[in-house]
Amino acid sequence: MTPPRDEPERTALPLRATGIVLGIWMAILLAIAVVLVPAAFGACYPASAP
Repeated sequence: MTPPRDEPERTALPLRATGIVLGIWMAILLAIAVVLVPAAFGACYPASAP
């Protein structure tokens, strides 16, 4: 059995880097939801529809 260590375990990425990556990921998903999805569904309807 190993003795307990006094120093805390380090994570793979710092908390700030994780927050930046998640923020960029959310911005990309929001852009897809607001821009690409309506454009894709708008292409399904004819332009002369009322």
